[in-house]
Amino acid sequence: MEILTISTKGQIVIPARIRKKYRLKKGEKLIIEDEDGYLKLIPHTDLTTLCGSWPDLDLETIRKEIEEMRKEDRF
Repeated sequence: MEILTISTKGQIVIPARIRKKYRLKKGEKLIIEDEDGYLKLIPHTDLTTLCGSWPDLDLETIRKEIEEMRKEDRF
């Protein structure tokens, strides 16, 4: 368990042990969720970093998938 202190600007420092464990680097973004009285910090993954992970997945395919999901969410 780690104890963090909130600065006057609302900032916290993630301990080095946790940053190393989750490979968090300077400038990376995190998602914060309020769930049943707990705050969860989740690394934000940019889908374009997945390009090349699967042989037939490229940036254009990802964009098309995202556009389709956005269209479905509108209705």
